[in-house]
Amino acid sequence: MSDTAGEEQSQSVLDFFGGAGATGRERLQGILDAILELQGVSTRDNNGNSISASLTNEDLQRLLTVFASRDSGGGGGGGDGSRNVTLVSQDDQDDDDDPDYVDEEEVEEEEEDDYSGYFYGFGYPASQRHWDRSGWWPEITEPQKEGLELLFGGEFGRIMHQMKARDRSKNIARNILNRGASFRPTCREDIASEILPNSSGTAVASYAANAYVGQFSSDSAFYYTCVRNFRLHVYDMKAPFKPRPLESRDGHATTMEIIKTIQAAPGRWTITDSHLSPDNQRMIYASISSTVHMTSTLDASTEQIPISFKDPVPRGSRYDYWEDDEYGIWSCKFSADGNEVIAGGNKMIFVYDLLADRRTVKIEGHSDDVNTCCWADTASGNVLISGSDDTFVKVWDRRSLGGTGKPSGVLIGHTEGITYVSAKGDGRYVISNGKDQILRLWDLRMMRSNSEFEAAAGRGRQYGIPGYDYRGDAYPRPRYKAHPLDCSVMKYTGHEVLRTLIRCHFSPAETTGQQYIYSGSSDGKIHIWSLDGRVVQVLDRSYTLPMALDPSGPDPQDITPARVRPCVRDVSWHSQEPVLMSTGWLGRRWGHTEGSIVARHEWKGMSKVRGGLEDWVERRKTERAERAQRRAQRRDMPGALTAFSVAMLVTSDKEAKALSVQPLDAELTNYGFPQGYFMLRSIGTGRMLDVCQGFKEDGTAVILWPMTESSFVESMRRPECNNQVFFIDTSGAFCSRSAGHAIDVEEDNLVIRHRRPVTLPFPNSYSHALPRFAYNADTKEITVTFASDPSYPAAPESRRESISAAWKEKTYYLSSIPVRKPPTIIDNASAFLTSAMSGPLALFGGQKTNATPDMVFDGEIDLAEGELAEQDRNEAEEVDDSPEPLRPVKVVALMPEEVVGSSDAARLRRQWEILPLRNTKSRTGT
Repeated sequence: MSDTAGEEQSQSVLDFFGGAGATGRERLQGILDAILELQGVSTRDNNGNSISASLTNEDLQRLLTVFASRDSGGGGGGGDGSRNVTLVSQDDQDDDDDPDYVDEEEVEEEEEDDYSGYFYGFGYPASQRHWDRSGWWPEITEPQKEGLELLFGGEFGRIMHQMKARDRSKNIARNILNRGASFRPTCREDIASEILPNSSGTAVASYAANAYVGQFSSDSAFYYTCVRNFRLHVYDMKAPFKPRPLESRDGHATTMEIIKTIQAAPGRWTITDSHLSPDNQRMIYASISSTVHMTSTLDASTEQIPISFKDPVPRGSRYDYWEDDEYGIWSCKFSADGNEVIAGGNKMIFVYDLLADRRTVKIEGHSDDVNTCCWADTASGNVLISGSDDTFVKVWDRRSLGGTGKPSGVLIGHTEGITYVSAKGDGRYVISNGKDQILRLWDLRMMRSNSEFEAAAGRGRQYGIPGYDYRGDAYPRPRYKAHPLDCSVMKYTGHEVLRTLIRCHFSPAETTGQQYIYSGSSDGKIHIWSLDGRVVQVLDRSYTLPMALDPSGPDPQDITPARVRPCVRDVSWHSQEPVLMSTGWLGRRWGHTEGSIVARHEWKGMSKVRGGLEDWVERRKTERAERAQRRAQRRDMPGALTAFSVAMLVTSDKEAKALSVQPLDAELTNYGFPQGYFMLRSIGTGRMLDVCQGFKEDGTAVILWPMTESSFVESMRRPECNNQVFFIDTSGAFCSRSAGHAIDVEEDNLVIRHRRPVTLPFPNSYSHALPRFAYNADTKEITVTFASDPSYPAAPESRRESISAAWKEKTYYLSSIPVRKPPTIIDNASAFLTSAMSGPLALFGGQKTNATPDMVFDGEIDLAEGELAEQDRNEAEEVDDSPEPLRPVKVVALMPEEVVGSSDAARLRRQWEILPLRNTKSRTGT
């Protein structure tokens, strides 16, 4: 390769990563550190020194040549200017797991150095990125005292429904039916407060860019969004949904009725905030410049009125313009009367009088960007609220500002920057979302005075994580849970505030009395908290249904989750109905890929389940008749129907002959397993069969995991280790002790499954006979026997045979699957960059091939390790050397000749050791 060609390749790589510029080497150095961290390789040696800092310009140029070349063997070796670099795995480093950071007098310089120099959270040590938050922020399952005081204080609506819920005397249906007989009308809040949106949503709009804002109007008559391509969309929420989405050239598709699409004025990066006037006729939006624009929402006018927060041009200036990005407005809000606008930007808070057409307030109130601001109440415009990246929420009273520019008080508690503040509207309560992953509720009567704040700020202490950037995908272990002067009333946790400025809101006053708080999350979930601290609803956007379905229709029975969890930035609650609208980003990493989907979440009650009310009543009658019939059989009543005669009533004569019921065999068979509880150890891997995280839901995976409890005595074991304990029930099914349900096979994988009733066509993926597991003590193998084709094809009309009988000729074995250690970036640099250049997402992780048999046979694509059939593994793929503790376990189907020709490693993977549990500490006999 010529020098010119090499320079062009290197420049193309630099352009791919955003360009080198004047600091190209530093940018490339940071990119290399991030790639090494993503590959599980540390960029620090055993002494804590940066490895990357020792690389010379020649080293970096040689790595670029390796990346740009398609020759896997080219340019990877060390040259004259190279140095010996030892890459240390994260597992070899000593993790600092000590959570005791409470003593604020002990801040060590080494701790500061451990956090410094990282960007977007990618470079933090593994112990900081992946840590157990359950002990730091425990899940709130019981109402908190402070939250109950808020609920019963009389400032958050009616509490009758809360009291009835605690007395277990609440019956919404009875309250609705008895409305006509009551002396007083039933309050809407008593009925609607407990009816919350509970569906994962259905897509109603999609964009090719990220949507930053999505909100209902005050009367919920329309819904509007603001997208990064500088388009604002207004939708009619009273019009019916379209059966097919309406698509436009800019990648916008929707099933909602479009009232207006507004092309915003040019700005910087994106539209960061927007707000409606009280009459819903005007809209303002900010785009990180010193000018906020105002436009009409419902008429056809395209006029954009600029509202400038810039300082006047100084007299005698040599230029006839002034820098428009001086203050970079991030947030803007109308006042309660619609005559003023509050805005926050670069350390500043402004108020603009629309009637006087001039800026009336300018306060340099923070030491960092003001991400959010609002008015404290709807009765007047005197009290202002601002939240900043300096971690403080400040309260400003225009009547007492004077010439001092000092806040009336400061709300202290967050340890990281503030992403959003929202006021209840009564001038008393405010909530804020923080980058410290905590949503806090404040009472303005409990705020700290400005003198207390200045005294604390004068000490120069920092309580956040040095160098932390929330735009990454991880929140490192914090040093402090809160600021020592924390004055918040309640804290709400469980969501993730990463990647973007996640928003939070109070629920509507008319239907819920504002007794709930809700927020989006970067992990694709929407959290709804009660004021008492409990999480009452979590909506998962990864289960959002496609746009082709009716948002108000019944949900399908089987919903496949999306591979990528969207980042939910903004959520809005309908003022009259139990409906939420959420905007979710589809990009896997910040700034790489874009696209967003707006989803509608409804309360799916009786009208949204499959079938109508008549079907539900009929099913209840049928179930009641079946229960009475079973009781009659047990009592041997004269004239009671037998199971055979019932079958004769619902099937034809030929089918009824095959439904003869055999009497229960008194000798129960364990199929080679011991009686009672036992554990299974894979001889090939040394790991135990384990129910993933001890979950009990259908579809929970069964995996191989290291032993978590070494004792085999029942009285000495920990209950949380029961996910590694199994048993054979009276029907012969292989069951989990922790879940209490049977083990089924789904696409060759073991999963937890409830027992299902018979449904037609039988068998199917929902209803089928559970597989039978049998242990052979001589070969130490576990075979799995199926009563029908494991793939559950549609049964033919005769029901006598399945479509294909090939599955009957195979023997199914329980086997572990080997996992290889991933290659390092140096071992396979060429292949790594080739995949990275082919697609931006490929740079940050492999993807499943989803290849068809024809594609694999023709050599068009290679299968991933987890997709290889057991008999197709070569010698290199038999190696199981991954440092990860998890191993998959599958049911492999082998023909007799394949069993005989198996390798020794494959035989070991199919062998198991049974470890029975004992009831006493000692054993008798041999």
